[in-house]
Amino acid sequence: MSQYDLIGASYNVVENLPYRAVEKYNVYMAIKPLLKPGTSVIEFACGTGFYSSHILTWGAAYVTGMDISPAMLESATNRLPSQVASGTARFVVGDGTMSTSFAPDDSYGHFDLAFGAWFLNYAPSKEKLIAMFESISLNLKSGGVFVGVVPHPTDDLAKRAEDYKNASLNQFFPRNEYLDELDSGDGWRLRVFLSNDGVDFMTWHMKKSVYEEAARLGGMKGKLEWRRETLGREVQREQFGLTADEWQVRVANPHCGILLVWKD
Repeated sequence: MSQYDLIGASYNVVENLPYRAVEKYNVYMAIKPLLKPGTSVIEFACGTGFYSSHILTWGAAYVTGMDISPAMLESATNRLPSQVASGTARFVVGDGTMSTSFAPDDSYGHFDLAFGAWFLNYAPSKEKLIAMFESISLNLKSGGVFVGVVPHPTDDLAKRAEDYKNASLNQFFPRNEYLDELDSGDGWRLRVFLSNDGVDFMTWHMKKSVYEEAARLGGMKGKLEWRRETLGREVQREQFGLTADEWQVRVANPHCGILLVWKD
């Protein structure tokens, strides 16, 4: 049983956080230009189907969502019953660290685009991260692209861990608690809190350079670029309940970054 089987639909609490509007805006800006007519999408760690639903709305022809948690997938199926019935959405149990096809016909190289919001951060080591990219590459067509949401990309994680002791960054959710550095030096263990009611989970924040190296070793050989989190015009500091000074601290310490990397 995964930690997300225990959380289940409670994870939907994140959808009501002001931060979620920030994240969705950044995902939209990255992924919308890539959704051409007929685009097929595989979503890794799809959770309760939040982004699967939006990806279809934004223009994908169909989406396959995979997740290791049956409880999450049940929520995703309940979110999109008509799309599941029509075949434009399907949800399957799977492990994104395994070299497995998630195509409807079990073929390799099936999807035009792969997406993963908070997928790569579940790799506790560089080796597992490479395995994730291998799975991504195996499922993408030649010319396909992966779009991923990860913790803010930086190689100075010790500084970030120290910065997140700042009270201004702990007044709203998600809250990050950096626990300790991995023995390998590749990243840090990180616990993320979504509420005061016990909705939290264990994850890992790898260095920016480790993500880049793992992508190449995992078979993603094309263009690679990072998009810095932008807060968007529609997101105001009042939504977070922060003073002007506290808002500047938030702006200087992005929660996430967007990774785009092409297969070839």
